[in-house]
Amino acid sequence: MKFFKAVLVVLLLLVSALALIGVFVPEVDDEFETEINRPVIQVYAAMMNLQKAPEWVVGLDSVERTTGFLAMPGSTFKLHYSGAETNVVYNMEVIEMVPLKSVKFKLYNDMFEFDVTVKFEADMLSTKMNTYVQIKGKGLVERSLLPLMKSSIMQVGKDNFKALKELQEG
Repeated sequence: MKFFKAVLVVLLLLVSALALIGVFVPEVDDEFETEINRPVIQVYAAMMNLQKAPEWVVGLDSVERTTGFLAMPGSTFKLHYSGAETNVVYNMEVIEMVPLKSVKFKLYNDMFEFDVTVKFEADMLSTKMNTYVQIKGKGLVERSLLPLMKSSIMQVGKDNFKALKELQEG
């Protein structure tokens, strides 16, 4: 009986902690850098060509343009992802773009929102990409789980940019 009570207390503390996190931590953010040994014009063009994104974005099956022109500000897309157990569609909106310098976009669905800014820095024949990601949960449960999911979500982003690097340098 004492064991059951101890497990129940631990479970209640865990649920309470997650609820507090969901209330007081509405977002998490991180940043990382990727260096690609190609000129900035080539790297920027590859990243802006969303029709070829499934070649380097993990789990991305297809990209469907819904409004706008190419990957210009105001353009929107539907990104169709598939995984081992689920299929997910994210909406993407290009917020801001400074050619060869930066791009800011938003990925979102009914559970999460990702605000992403990528800054390109030309360094002779290589390009440094500084990526900042802010992740927001739309509901209490999603916000509660963000700190637990942050490292795995960021690892997927890093893996995507590593795949872009390999595609560009290969």
